[in-house]
Amino acid sequence: MNPPIAQLTRRAFVALCGAPAVAAVPAAPSSGVAVSGAADSTPFAGLCARLTGFPAAALPPGFAAALHGALLSAGRGDALDAALRGASDAALECDIIAACYSGVLPGVAGPVVASFYGALVWEAASFAVPRGACAGAGSWSKRPPAVAGAS
Repeated sequence: MNPPIAQLTRRAFVALCGAPAVAAVPAAPSSGVAVSGAADSTPFAGLCARLTGFPAAALPPGFAAALHGALLSAGRGDALDAALRGASDAALECDIIAACYSGVLPGVAGPVVASFYGALVWEAASFAVPRGACAGAGSWSKRPPAVAGAS
């Protein structure tokens, strides 16, 4: 007598196929710096505000501290100290601006997305909305207003 053949549903098959990929994703950013905590009020947050033109409160909570830590981990401590004292370093300033507007931190093993919805690009381009986010009044989340004479 043949043993019964196990029935594999499509849902179970997809879950089994995705399991190795999910297991390979690190649980925390590879930079070793978590983005959390209260709003930043450090001198580095002030530098971010000066470079981006947005107040430090516009950044997600903890983002400036995470970016500062990521830059320190990348060996840019001397340049950071000089920038905080008022010296200009175009490469460092461009990296800070790019990180604040994109929400991507430089990581040890490569770039790490620290904040997608909190990236300043969405503040600067007020007409743009991150994918999957509701734009508020007048967007796809609301029923369109009734048009007079339409049935």
